[in-house]
Amino acid sequence: MRYWEACEAQVTAEEAIEECRIHEVAAGVRDDDKALVDEATGEVIAHADEEGEYYGADILGYLGY
Repeated sequence: MRYWEACEAQVTAEEAIEECRIHEVAAGVRDDDKALVDEATGEVIAHADEEGEYYGADILGYLGY
């Protein structure tokens, strides 16, 4: 997937966690609000939308792209 496509993508929790894992970031979904968080720091990577998916640009931004 190209960068601009990835930025515009909506991804599932599983896809987001896998992308973070590839970049050596352990991520998980917080139970209370379904936010995707960095397990090492507790920092929010991305918030879930109404469908429970995450905006690709938020994840790429957190990973430093």
